[in-house]
Amino acid sequence: MGGAIDTLESMIAAGRCRPVILVMPDCFKWDYAERTMHHNRRWKSIIHYPSLSREHLTEHALSDLIDMIDSTYCVHPTFAVAGLSDGARLAANIANLRPDRFSHVGLFSPVLHSDQLPVATADSTLSTFDFRPSTIYHIYVGKQDFFYSSGNRFHRRLNRARYPHTFVTWRGGHDWPLWRACLADFLSTAFPPQSQ
Repeated sequence: MGGAIDTLESMIAAGRCRPVILVMPDCFKWDYAERTMHHNRRWKSIIHYPSLSREHLTEHALSDLIDMIDSTYCVHPTFAVAGLSDGARLAANIANLRPDRFSHVGLFSPVLHSDQLPVATADSTLSTFDFRPSTIYHIYVGKQDFFYSSGNRFHRRLNRARYPHTFVTWRGGHDWPLWRACLADFLSTAFPPQSQ
């Protein structure tokens, strides 16, 4: 539904981004029957969502995936990672686990909890974060997105740390049309076309 492959191929053909290898693991943590929120348990699912999402250490599997990419493809030492909704939480966490490998991190309508935001240094100040300054974060949220506050909070903390990032708000909510636009903008930023 995200049309990621079509978006990438059309952008490469139009010269809007350079050719890249796209790796998309399936990181669903529950099957669809378990993920469906029926009316009578919708709020229960939302209330318990943070604890449910932390039960699965998917980030470590993604860290292993990076090693697989290195051994399978001829890739640049650093590359980009992106995700939408809960996938944005995973993208932020994997970037924290392997900061040496990422030049750009795309967070589309991110679901971020307070303990998954940038970690302060030992002195517990917000002046500097334990991140490589060469990694640039790109945060995209819709103004009608119910996770707008999560992305905005991440943006404010990066601002306080003077950490390089972009914060883009568009009209729209937590939906596929917005995410498809986010992906196109992120690809053209992280992988600009090579100069002639």
